[in-house]
Amino acid sequence: MGNYVLDDIDREIIRLLQEDGRMPFLTIANQLGLAEGTVRRRVGKLLDEEILKIVGITDPFKVGMNTVAIVGMRVERPRIDEIALTLSSMPEVRYVALSTGNFDLVVEVVVKNNDELLTFLIKKLSEIPGILNTGTSIVLKVAKQNLAWSL
Repeated sequence: MGNYVLDDIDREIIRLLQEDGRMPFLTIANQLGLAEGTVRRRVGKLLDEEILKIVGITDPFKVGMNTVAIVGMRVERPRIDEIALTLSSMPEVRYVALSTGNFDLVVEVVVKNNDELLTFLIKKLSEIPGILNTGTSIVLKVAKQNLAWSL
């Protein structure tokens, strides 16, 4: 894995699936002038190479998860990978990134309410060795979220 080179056909298949992740292979094939089997094989390869992932995405605010927060963390640098792995395993953590700037790690936390956020920040994070300090911002409203960026 990792050496797969995208061509224009792959990019078009990805673009169409970004518009509609449930688009049938036959529809894609017809739009691109390809055989359905060709599209099926290429999508399979893109999935195998982890270039493409097809998922259902929910809006947390519409499914009762009313508190979304971005938490920046300063951590003991030698433990950064271990801490990121621990955070990644937590169900309320939706996103974990190693970063530059004011924080070593940035995570997105999605919970039902502010009480659950408080429990996460005070109790759960304190159980993870190596977190030095945190800065938390509550997401009031998402103005843009585009998971389908162009190639």
